[in-house]
Amino acid sequence: MEKPIRYVRVSADHPEYCRAFESMMYEYIDEMNEHSERPLPKEFQKKWIDSIIAVQGPADRHLELCCVGEAPIGFLYGKIDHEDHKGFIQPGYGYIMEFYVKPEHRRRGYGRRMFARLERLFRLDGAERMYLTADPVTGKPFWEALGFRNTMEKSPENRLFIYEKALARR
Repeated sequence: MEKPIRYVRVSADHPEYCRAFESMMYEYIDEMNEHSERPLPKEFQKKWIDSIIAVQGPADRHLELCCVGEAPIGFLYGKIDHEDHKGFIQPGYGYIMEFYVKPEHRRRGYGRRMFARLERLFRLDGAERMYLTADPVTGKPFWEALGFRNTMEKSPENRLFIYEKALARR
């Protein structure tokens, strides 16, 4: 059995967690850029990372480092959509905004356990369904294996297909 995952909430109040998150975000962005028709330019990457950290606070917004021992192995970032949110939204749905497992920790069950954590948080927030957009190379197979289905609709923001799933009942 793999080692337990410790989840650490990332917020501006904890600069050490922010630095670890920022470092992994650059790895994540590099991977996404390899598979994208529209790579995120370097000059916008730091602004995007800082904006993610800046909006943390509401109870139904979840940005967590996922650690084994003291070492971060990935992160999860999800929120509940509300009517007043901007962009493509589905009010009441859990939206998996970003999700990353370092390559050397993949295919060992960590991603599934991280997803189960986020699913539980969404359920506690009152969501019954969730959605995401998936990287066509690394994300699509993972999310489909977890039961997400392609809606055949593309997000206007990143032009990736939107995948949906009902939250598991517990």
